[in-house]
Amino acid sequence: MAAAASIVIAGYISNAPTSGYRQIGPITLASAAANPQVTRVVLQSGENVITIPASPAPSGCIIQLPSDNTAVTKLVGTTGDVGLAIGKTTAQVLNWDATAVPASFILSSASTQTGKATEITFF
Repeated sequence: MAAAASIVIAGYISNAPTSGYRQIGPITLASAAANPQVTRVVLQSGENVITIPASPAPSGCIIQLPSDNTAVTKLVGTTGDVGLAIGKTTAQVLNWDATAVPASFILSSASTQTGKATEITFF
């Protein structure tokens, strides 16, 4: 029996200047053939290639940066790409098409995150 995943994202924005309140979701990301692999990595200064598990092919992942991290981390598509800063202590959800699963992605760190493990949970 294959693992299944149901990732639900829900929340709200309060005190918005024009609307006061805005509900987000719930948004459900589902996978009937999920890959429950977890990768923990201490990011080194510069580019860190994260290999995506091949079998079963995951539908996405959740990147959880360490809560006490002080180095800006960027999500990068390919070597040489300037990337997109995702923060220091945040979580990011990546979701991709099941027919176009990337082989890897890159997390680029402004400095070595000694003793701090970033956790990547695939689904």
